[in-house]
Amino acid sequence: MSPTAAESCAAALAGLPGMTPRRLTALVSGRDPAAVWDELVTPGARGPLHGRFAGPARTVDPVAVGERYEAAGVRVVLPGSPSYPGRLVGDPGAPAVLFALGDPDRLRNRPSVAIVGTRSATPYGRQVATGLGRDLADAGVVVVSGLARGIDSAAHLGALRSGAADPGRPVAVVGTGADVPYPAATAALWAEVAERGAVLTESALGTPPLPRCFPARNRIIAALAEVVVVVECHHRGGSLYTAEAAARRGIPVGAVPGSVKSRASEGTNGLLVDGCIPVRDAADVLVALSLAGSGKESAQPLARTGTLVAARGHGRAPVETPPAGPGRPGPRSRRSPRPDSPAAAVLGAVEATPTPLETILLRTGLSVGEVAGACAELVAAGSLRSGGGWWSTS
Repeated sequence: MSPTAAESCAAALAGLPGMTPRRLTALVSGRDPAAVWDELVTPGARGPLHGRFAGPARTVDPVAVGERYEAAGVRVVLPGSPSYPGRLVGDPGAPAVLFALGDPDRLRNRPSVAIVGTRSATPYGRQVATGLGRDLADAGVVVVSGLARGIDSAAHLGALRSGAADPGRPVAVVGTGADVPYPAATAALWAEVAERGAVLTESALGTPPLPRCFPARNRIIAALAEVVVVVECHHRGGSLYTAEAAARRGIPVGAVPGSVKSRASEGTNGLLVDGCIPVRDAADVLVALSLAGSGKESAQPLARTGTLVAARGHGRAPVETPPAGPGRPGPRSRRSPRPDSPAAAVLGAVEATPTPLETILLRTGLSVGEVAGACAELVAAGSLRSGGGWWSTS
Protein backbone atom coordinates (compact mmCIF):
# COMPACT_ATOMS: atom_id res chain seq x y z
CA MET A 1 0.00 0.00 0.00
CA SER A 2 1.39 3.39 -0.99
CA PRO A 3 1.91 5.90 1.84
CA THR A 4 -0.71 8.61 2.19
CA ALA A 5 0.20 12.28 1.83
CA ALA A 6 0.31 12.60 5.63
CA GLU A 7 2.58 9.56 5.95
CA SER A 8 4.90 10.75 3.18
CA CYS A 9 5.16 14.20 4.73
CA ALA A 10 5.79 12.74 8.20
CA ALA A 11 8.60 10.60 6.77
CA ALA A 12 10.03 13.62 4.95
CA LEU A 13 9.91 15.69 8.13
CA ALA A 14 11.64 12.93 10.13
CA GLY A 15 14.44 12.78 7.56
CA LEU A 16 15.30 16.48 7.52
CA PRO A 17 18.89 17.24 8.61
CA GLY A 18 19.02 17.96 12.33
CA MET A 19 15.53 16.64 13.01
CA THR A 20 15.13 14.71 16.27
CA PRO A 21 12.08 12.93 17.71
CA ARG A 22 11.63 15.74 20.23
CA ARG A 23 11.77 18.42 17.53
CA LEU A 24 9.45 16.46 15.28
CA THR A 25 6.89 16.15 18.07
CA ALA A 26 7.15 19.89 18.73
CA LEU A 27 6.75 20.64 15.03
CA VAL A 28 3.80 18.33 14.40
CA SER A 29 2.14 18.51 17.86
CA GLY A 30 -0.95 16.50 16.89
CA ARG A 31 -1.43 18.24 13.55
CA ASP A 32 -1.69 16.75 10.08
CA PRO A 33 1.93 16.32 8.86
CA ALA A 34 0.86 17.29 5.33
CA ALA A 35 -0.45 20.62 6.60
CA VAL A 36 2.74 21.13 8.61
CA TRP A 37 4.82 20.42 5.53
CA ASP A 38 2.85 22.89 3.39
CA GLU A 39 3.25 25.52 6.08
CA LEU A 40 6.97 24.80 6.40
CA VAL A 41 7.71 25.27 2.69
CA THR A 42 5.48 28.32 2.26
CA PRO A 43 7.63 31.47 1.95
CA GLY A 44 7.23 33.80 4.88
CA ALA A 45 5.77 31.20 7.23
CA ARG A 46 6.73 31.61 10.87
CA GLY A 47 7.08 29.05 13.65
CA PRO A 48 9.48 28.03 16.43
CA LEU A 49 11.37 25.58 14.20
CA HIS A 50 10.64 27.01 10.78
CA GLY A 51 13.87 28.95 10.56
CA ARG A 52 15.90 25.78 10.98
CA PHE A 53 13.97 23.42 8.72
CA ALA A 54 12.19 25.53 6.10
CA GLY A 55 15.23 25.80 3.81
CA PRO A 56 16.10 22.08 3.80
CA ALA A 57 12.42 21.16 3.39
CA ARG A 58 12.16 23.12 0.13
CA THR A 59 14.76 20.78 -1.41
CA VAL A 60 12.78 17.62 -0.60
CA ASP A 61 9.86 16.05 -2.47
CA PRO A 62 7.69 14.22 0.08
CA VAL A 63 6.09 12.10 -2.65
CA ALA A 64 9.53 10.77 -3.60
CA VAL A 65 10.24 10.11 0.08
CA GLY A 66 7.04 8.08 0.38
CA GLU A 67 8.00 6.08 -2.71
CA ARG A 68 11.38 5.36 -1.16
CA TYR A 69 9.73 3.90 1.95
CA GLU A 70 7.34 1.85 -0.15
CA ALA A 71 10.25 0.44 -2.19
CA ALA A 72 12.07 -0.47 1.03
CA GLY A 73 9.02 -2.28 2.39
CA VAL A 74 8.88 0.04 5.39
CA ARG A 75 5.49 1.22 6.62
CA VAL A 76 4.98 4.73 7.97
CA VAL A 77 2.71 4.55 11.01
CA LEU A 78 1.14 7.68 12.49
CA PRO A 79 -0.80 8.21 15.72
CA GLY A 80 -4.44 7.53 14.99
CA SER A 81 -3.63 4.71 12.57
CA PRO A 82 -5.02 1.28 13.51
CA SER A 83 -1.45 -0.04 13.32
CA TYR A 84 -0.07 2.51 15.79
CA PRO A 85 0.62 0.51 18.99
CA GLY A 86 -2.19 1.05 21.46
CA ARG A 87 0.19 1.08 24.43
CA LEU A 88 1.86 4.21 23.01
CA VAL A 89 -1.38 6.15 22.73
CA GLY A 90 -1.34 8.83 25.40
CA ASP A 91 2.22 8.02 26.47
CA PRO A 92 4.22 11.17 27.29
CA GLY A 93 7.06 9.94 25.08
CA ALA A 94 4.93 8.67 22.20
CA PRO A 95 6.76 9.13 18.88
CA ALA A 96 5.14 11.39 16.30
CA VAL A 97 5.87 8.75 13.64
CA LEU A 98 6.96 5.13 13.65
CA PHE A 99 8.60 3.23 10.82
CA ALA A 100 7.83 -0.49 10.69
CA LEU A 101 9.62 -3.27 8.88
CA GLY A 102 7.29 -6.24 9.16
CA ASP A 103 3.85 -6.21 10.77
CA PRO A 104 3.29 -3.72 13.62
CA ASP A 105 -0.11 -5.34 14.24
CA ARG A 106 1.76 -8.23 15.90
CA LEU A 107 1.39 -6.25 19.14
CA ARG A 108 -2.37 -6.01 18.92
CA ASN A 109 -4.42 -8.02 21.45
CA ARG A 110 -1.32 -9.74 22.81
CA PRO A 111 0.40 -9.43 26.20
CA SER A 112 3.92 -8.05 25.84
CA VAL A 113 7.11 -8.34 27.88
CA ALA A 114 10.37 -6.47 27.28
CA ILE A 115 13.57 -8.44 27.87
CA VAL A 116 16.65 -6.23 27.98
CA GLY A 117 20.22 -6.42 29.20
CA THR A 118 23.89 -5.87 28.55
CA ARG A 119 25.58 -6.25 25.18
CA SER A 120 28.51 -8.01 26.87
CA ALA A 121 26.39 -10.85 28.21
CA THR A 122 27.82 -13.91 29.91
CA PRO A 123 26.92 -17.43 28.73
CA TYR A 124 24.60 -17.62 31.75
CA GLY A 125 22.83 -14.41 30.75
CA ARG A 126 22.41 -15.48 27.13
CA GLN A 127 21.05 -18.87 28.20
CA VAL A 128 18.52 -17.29 30.56
CA ALA A 129 17.43 -14.69 27.99
CA THR A 130 16.99 -17.33 25.29
CA GLY A 131 14.94 -19.52 27.61
CA LEU A 132 12.74 -16.63 28.72
CA GLY A 133 12.16 -15.52 25.14
CA ARG A 134 11.21 -19.03 24.02
CA ASP A 135 8.97 -19.85 26.99
CA LEU A 136 7.17 -16.51 26.88
CA ALA A 137 6.58 -16.82 23.13
CA ASP A 138 5.25 -20.34 23.77
CA ALA A 139 2.72 -18.73 26.14
CA GLY A 140 1.63 -16.30 23.41
CA VAL A 141 3.54 -13.32 24.79
CA VAL A 142 5.11 -10.76 22.45
CA VAL A 143 8.79 -10.42 23.31
CA VAL A 144 10.00 -6.83 22.91
CA SER A 145 13.68 -5.95 22.87
CA GLY A 146 16.26 -3.82 21.11
CA LEU A 147 18.06 -6.26 18.77
CA ALA A 148 21.42 -5.31 20.26
CA ARG A 149 24.18 -7.84 20.81
CA GLY A 150 24.02 -9.92 23.96
CA ILE A 151 20.80 -10.20 25.96
CA ASP A 152 18.51 -8.50 23.42
CA SER A 153 19.52 -10.78 20.56
CA ALA A 154 19.37 -13.87 22.78
CA ALA A 155 15.81 -13.03 23.86
CA HIS A 156 14.68 -12.63 20.26
CA LEU A 157 16.45 -15.82 19.20
CA GLY A 158 14.54 -17.63 21.93
CA ALA A 159 11.22 -16.15 20.79
CA LEU A 160 11.93 -17.27 17.23
CA ARG A 161 12.58 -20.82 18.46
CA SER A 162 9.12 -21.17 19.95
CA GLY A 163 7.44 -24.40 18.97
CA ALA A 164 3.92 -23.21 19.79
CA ALA A 165 1.20 -23.30 17.14
CA ASP A 166 0.36 -19.64 17.77
CA PRO A 167 3.38 -18.11 19.49
CA GLY A 168 3.92 -14.54 20.53
CA ARG A 169 5.95 -12.79 17.85
CA PRO A 170 9.18 -10.84 18.42
CA VAL A 171 9.03 -7.06 18.18
CA ALA A 172 12.25 -5.04 18.09
CA VAL A 173 12.67 -1.32 18.70
CA VAL A 174 15.91 -0.11 17.14
CA GLY A 175 17.84 3.14 17.13
CA THR A 176 18.84 3.27 13.48
CA GLY A 177 16.88 3.51 10.25
CA ALA A 178 14.89 0.40 9.37
CA ASP A 179 17.33 -0.19 6.51
CA VAL A 180 20.46 0.02 8.68
CA PRO A 181 20.90 -3.20 10.70
CA TYR A 182 23.11 -2.49 13.70
CA PRO A 183 25.35 -4.06 14.63
CA ALA A 184 25.97 -5.57 11.19
CA ALA A 185 26.43 -9.01 12.75
CA THR A 186 22.72 -9.04 13.65
CA ALA A 187 21.53 -8.49 10.05
CA ALA A 188 20.22 -12.05 9.64
CA LEU A 189 18.39 -11.92 12.99
CA TRP A 190 17.05 -8.46 12.08
CA ALA A 191 15.57 -9.88 8.86
CA GLU A 192 14.03 -12.87 10.65
CA VAL A 193 12.43 -10.70 13.33
CA ALA A 194 11.00 -8.44 10.62
CA GLU A 195 9.65 -11.45 8.69
CA ARG A 196 7.96 -13.11 11.66
CA GLY A 197 7.28 -10.06 13.82
CA ALA A 198 8.22 -6.40 13.42
CA VAL A 199 11.17 -4.04 13.63
CA LEU A 200 10.09 -0.57 14.79
CA THR A 201 12.03 2.68 14.82
CA GLU A 202 11.40 6.40 14.99
CA SER A 203 14.54 7.07 12.92
CA ALA A 204 14.23 7.85 9.21
CA LEU A 205 15.62 5.57 6.51
CA GLY A 206 19.39 5.78 6.30
CA THR A 207 19.86 6.97 9.90
CA PRO A 208 23.23 5.60 11.11
CA PRO A 209 23.87 4.41 14.69
CA LEU A 210 23.95 7.75 16.53
CA PRO A 211 24.66 7.57 20.29
CA ARG A 212 21.66 9.77 21.16
CA CYS A 213 19.20 7.44 19.44
CA PHE A 214 19.72 4.42 21.67
CA PRO A 215 18.82 5.86 25.09
CA ALA A 216 15.83 7.56 23.42
CA ARG A 217 14.49 4.32 21.95
CA ASN A 218 14.54 2.71 25.42
CA ARG A 219 11.44 4.69 26.40
CA ILE A 220 9.55 3.07 23.52
CA ILE A 221 10.68 -0.41 24.57
CA ALA A 222 9.42 0.30 28.09
CA ALA A 223 6.13 1.83 26.95
CA LEU A 224 5.31 -1.13 24.69
CA ALA A 225 5.70 -3.62 27.55
CA GLU A 226 3.37 -4.65 30.33
CA VAL A 227 6.38 -6.00 32.26
CA VAL A 228 10.09 -5.20 31.77
CA VAL A 229 12.68 -7.86 32.64
CA VAL A 230 16.38 -7.04 32.98
CA VAL A 231 18.48 -10.20 32.60
CA GLU A 232 22.05 -8.90 33.02
CA CYS A 233 23.17 -5.31 33.44
CA HIS A 234 26.36 -3.67 34.60
CA HIS A 235 26.51 -1.13 37.41
CA ARG A 236 25.69 1.80 35.13
CA GLY A 237 24.30 -0.18 32.22
CA GLY A 238 21.96 1.33 29.65
CA SER A 239 19.24 -1.19 30.50
CA LEU A 240 18.69 0.71 33.74
CA TYR A 241 17.33 3.58 31.65
CA THR A 242 14.72 1.20 30.20
CA ALA A 243 13.87 0.06 33.73
CA GLU A 244 13.58 3.66 34.90
CA ALA A 245 11.38 4.57 31.93
CA ALA A 246 9.13 1.66 32.90
CA ALA A 247 9.04 2.74 36.53
CA ARG A 248 7.94 6.23 35.56
CA ARG A 249 5.02 4.67 33.71
CA GLY A 250 4.05 2.37 36.57
CA ILE A 251 5.15 -0.71 34.60
CA PRO A 252 6.44 -3.60 36.75
CA VAL A 253 10.17 -4.25 36.49
CA GLY A 254 11.74 -7.65 37.13
CA ALA A 255 15.38 -8.64 37.35
CA VAL A 256 17.18 -11.97 37.02
CA PRO A 257 19.45 -12.71 39.99
CA GLY A 258 23.11 -13.25 39.18
CA SER A 259 26.34 -14.07 40.93
CA VAL A 260 27.48 -11.37 43.34
CA LYS A 261 30.94 -11.85 41.81
CA SER A 262 29.74 -11.19 38.25
CA ARG A 263 30.07 -7.60 37.04
CA ALA A 264 27.38 -8.34 34.47
CA SER A 265 24.89 -8.81 37.32
CA GLU A 266 25.77 -5.74 39.40
CA GLY A 267 22.90 -3.72 37.98
CA THR A 268 20.31 -6.49 38.15
CA ASN A 269 21.26 -7.45 41.70
CA GLY A 270 20.98 -3.78 42.60
CA LEU A 271 17.48 -3.69 41.14
CA LEU A 272 16.52 -6.65 43.30
CA VAL A 273 17.83 -4.93 46.42
CA ASP A 274 15.75 -1.91 45.44
CA GLY A 275 12.50 -3.88 45.33
CA CYS A 276 12.16 -5.15 41.77
CA ILE A 277 10.51 -8.52 41.10
CA PRO A 278 12.92 -11.49 41.15
CA VAL A 279 12.67 -13.42 37.89
CA ARG A 280 13.85 -17.04 37.91
CA ASP A 281 11.90 -18.31 34.93
CA ALA A 282 8.97 -17.54 32.64
CA ALA A 283 6.47 -18.50 35.33
CA ASP A 284 7.60 -15.56 37.46
CA VAL A 285 7.11 -13.25 34.49
CA LEU A 286 3.67 -14.67 33.72
CA VAL A 287 2.61 -14.06 37.32
CA ALA A 288 3.81 -10.45 37.11
CA LEU A 289 2.03 -10.12 33.77
CA SER A 290 -1.22 -11.44 35.25
CA LEU A 291 -0.96 -9.07 38.19
CA ALA A 292 -0.28 -6.13 35.90
CA GLY A 293 -3.20 -7.08 33.68
CA SER A 294 -5.57 -7.45 36.62
CA GLY A 295 -5.21 -3.77 37.48
CA LYS A 296 -4.70 -4.70 41.12
CA GLU A 297 -1.86 -3.64 43.34
CA SER A 298 0.90 -5.99 44.38
CA ALA A 299 2.24 -5.87 47.91
CA GLN A 300 5.72 -6.38 46.49
CA PRO A 301 7.10 -2.89 45.78
CA LEU A 302 7.50 -2.54 42.05
CA ALA A 303 10.36 -0.52 40.69
CA ARG A 304 10.17 3.20 41.32
CA THR A 305 12.25 5.95 39.82
CA GLY A 306 13.86 6.89 43.13
CA THR A 307 15.06 3.38 43.91
CA LEU A 308 16.36 2.73 40.41
CA VAL A 309 18.82 5.59 40.84
CA ALA A 310 20.52 3.50 43.52
CA ALA A 311 21.32 0.76 41.04
CA ARG A 312 23.41 3.27 39.12
CA GLY A 313 25.35 4.14 42.26
CA HIS A 314 23.89 7.57 43.00
CA GLY A 315 22.59 6.79 46.48
CA ARG A 316 19.57 4.92 47.69
CA ALA A 317 16.21 6.60 47.99
CA PRO A 318 13.88 5.02 50.55
CA VAL A 319 10.41 3.94 49.55
CA GLU A 320 8.00 5.59 51.94
CA THR A 321 4.51 4.44 52.82
CA PRO A 322 2.11 7.42 52.91
CA PRO A 323 0.31 7.72 56.25
CA ALA A 324 -3.40 7.04 56.42
CA GLY A 325 -5.55 10.11 56.46
CA PRO A 326 -8.14 12.01 54.43
CA GLY A 327 -7.95 10.72 50.88
CA ARG A 328 -5.39 8.09 51.90
CA PRO A 329 -6.92 4.80 53.02
CA GLY A 330 -5.26 2.83 55.78
CA PRO A 331 -4.57 -0.92 55.66
CA ARG A 332 -7.25 -2.90 53.85
CA SER A 333 -9.58 -4.96 55.96
CA ARG A 334 -9.56 -8.73 55.38
CA ARG A 335 -12.44 -10.26 53.45
CA SER A 336 -13.18 -13.98 53.23
CA PRO A 337 -13.36 -15.33 49.66
CA ARG A 338 -16.29 -17.42 48.47
CA PRO A 339 -15.76 -21.08 49.46
CA ASP A 340 -15.99 -22.29 45.83
CA SER A 341 -13.68 -19.63 44.38
CA PRO A 342 -10.06 -19.97 43.20
CA ALA A 343 -9.15 -17.46 45.92
CA ALA A 344 -10.43 -19.85 48.59
CA ALA A 345 -8.38 -22.70 47.11
CA VAL A 346 -5.27 -20.54 47.01
CA LEU A 347 -5.81 -19.31 50.55
CA GLY A 348 -6.00 -22.90 51.74
CA ALA A 349 -2.76 -23.77 49.91
CA VAL A 350 -0.67 -20.90 51.29
CA GLU A 351 1.13 -21.31 54.59
CA ALA A 352 2.35 -18.84 57.21
CA THR A 353 5.85 -19.31 55.83
CA PRO A 354 6.61 -18.12 52.27
CA THR A 355 4.88 -20.44 49.79
CA PRO A 356 6.24 -20.38 46.22
CA LEU A 357 4.11 -20.33 43.09
CA GLU A 358 5.01 -23.91 42.15
CA THR A 359 3.68 -25.20 45.47
CA ILE A 360 0.40 -23.31 45.08
CA LEU A 361 -0.03 -24.65 41.54
CA LEU A 362 0.55 -28.23 42.70
CA ARG A 363 -1.78 -27.95 45.69
CA THR A 364 -4.66 -26.25 43.87
CA GLY A 365 -4.50 -27.64 40.33
CA LEU A 366 -5.28 -24.12 39.06
CA SER A 367 -3.64 -22.43 36.08
CA VAL A 368 -0.95 -19.79 36.46
CA GLY A 369 -3.44 -17.08 35.46
CA GLU A 370 -6.03 -18.27 37.99
CA VAL A 371 -3.44 -18.39 40.78
CA ALA A 372 -2.09 -14.96 39.86
CA GLY A 373 -5.56 -13.44 39.84
CA ALA A 374 -6.50 -15.10 43.13
CA CYS A 375 -3.26 -13.99 44.78
CA ALA A 376 -3.84 -10.42 43.61
CA GLU A 377 -7.37 -10.54 45.05
CA LEU A 378 -6.15 -11.93 48.38
CA VAL A 379 -3.31 -9.43 48.65
CA ALA A 380 -5.72 -6.59 47.92
CA ALA A 381 -8.05 -7.94 50.62
CA GLY A 382 -5.23 -8.12 53.15
CA SER A 383 -5.44 -11.92 53.43
CA LEU A 384 -1.99 -12.61 51.96
CA ARG A 385 1.42 -11.01 51.93
CA SER A 386 3.37 -11.07 48.69
CA GLY A 387 7.07 -11.37 48.02
CA GLY A 388 9.21 -12.13 45.00
CA GLY A 389 7.36 -15.15 43.63
CA TRP A 390 5.98 -16.26 47.01
CA TRP A 391 2.99 -15.56 49.24
CA SER A 392 2.27 -16.08 52.94
CA THR A 393 -0.65 -15.71 55.33
CA SER A 394 1.28 -13.62 57.84
